[in-house]
Amino acid sequence: MRISKLKYFDQSRHWNLNVMTFKKLTLLVGASGVGKTQILKSLLNLRNISKGSSINGLKWEIEFYILEDLYIWQGEFEKIQQESDIILMDFFENENDDAKKDIPKILYEKLYKNKSEIIRRDIDKIMFNNVKTVKLPQEKSVINLLKEEDEISIIYKNFQKITFHDHSETTTNRVSHGDMNLKIEKYQSIEDIQESDESVRTKLYLTLYKSKTIFNIIREKFIDVFPYVENIKIEPISSKKILQEIPFIQIKEKGIEHWIDERQLSSGMLRTLLHIGELYLGANGTVILVDEFENSLGINCIDEMTNELIIHKRDLQFIITSHHPYIINNINYANWKIVTRNAGNVTSRDATDFNLSKSKHEAFTQLINLDEYSEGVEV
Repeated sequence: MRISKLKYFDQSRHWNLNVMTFKKLTLLVGASGVGKTQILKSLLNLRNISKGSSINGLKWEIEFYILEDLYIWQGEFEKIQQESDIILMDFFENENDDAKKDIPKILYEKLYKNKSEIIRRDIDKIMFNNVKTVKLPQEKSVINLLKEEDEISIIYKNFQKITFHDHSETTTNRVSHGDMNLKIEKYQSIEDIQESDESVRTKLYLTLYKSKTIFNIIREKFIDVFPYVENIKIEPISSKKILQEIPFIQIKEKGIEHWIDERQLSSGMLRTLLHIGELYLGANGTVILVDEFENSLGINCIDEMTNELIIHKRDLQFIITSHHPYIINNINYANWKIVTRNAGNVTSRDATDFNLSKSKHEAFTQLINLDEYSEGVEV
C-alpha cells in the first residue's frame, strides 16, 4: 500500500486538513502545534475505521495504491453529542439498539478502484458493484463489514499495515519461548516472516532461525552505528528463573565478558535496532508513521538511521515528522511538506512552492528563515 493523497475534516474538533499529497518518503516540517502529529493520527484513525471503529463527525477522502491499482475511499460519520469521539465497535457487538443509539452512523461512503465505483452507500442502503446488500450496521465502514469479500479484503488487509511503533517500550507484548517455537514451525521462510503481523522484536527472533543472512545484515547495520558492539543475540535469560521462557534482545560489547540484555540498553540503542529491523522485516506495502523521528536517538543514530531511510529499496512508505536539523538537512527538500495552520485549518505545501535553492545547505537555511516554518502561520 502507498498513500498518495488525503483530505480530512474532524467536525467535532473543528480541525480541517486541506488536500495533502505523500511520497514514498514524506517529511513533515513546521513549528510545534501546527498539526504534524495530528496528520499522522488522521491516518491511524482511518486504519481504526477500517477495523470497525466509529469516529464522531469525521469526513475523509483518501487516495492510495495497492500494487498498480488506484483506490479512492470517501466517507462521513454523522456528528452527535457524546462523551467520546472515538467508539470502538467491538465493545458493542452484543449490546441492544438502545446502547448503540449514541454511536455515530455513516452518512455516506464511496469506494473506487481505478475510477470505477465499487461501493456507493448512503444512510439507507449499501450498493456493492451495483447490487444492493442485505441490511448491515450503519455504525461500521464497508471496509470492515465486507472484509471477507475478495475485492474488499485486500483493502482491509493493507490498511492494517499502517503502523505507528513506540519502540521506547521494552517489556510489553512478550511472547514466551514455547510460543516462539510454535512460530518457528509456522513460518517457513523470510518472506513468510516479513508478511506476518508479528512485532518487529518477534520477527528479529524468527529471522535468527530462518535467515541468518538477513539477520547478519541487520546486525552489521547496528554495529555500524555502535562500533563498540561485537555481537547480538535473542534468547531467554537462563539465569533468571522468572524469565527463562521469554526471549530478550542481548548485545555483547568488545572487551566485556557478559552479555547485556535489552533492559539495560539505552532507549536509543534499542530503538535503532528495531528501526533497522523494521526496514528489513516489515511487510511489503507497510506505511510507517514516525512522530519526531529523532526522539531517543543519539547523534550517531540519527545520522545512520536517516541514511537508511533514504537508501532503503523495499516497498515501504515512511511518513515522519522532525525538528532536527540533521534529518531535515539530509532528506531531499523534494520530500519536505511544510505544514502551517490558520486556526483549525491545516495546509501542507511542497518546498518547491517557496522557490528554495537546490543546494541542500541553502535550502535548509532558507527553510528555517521562512515565517511559515518558524511561526507556523500561512502568510
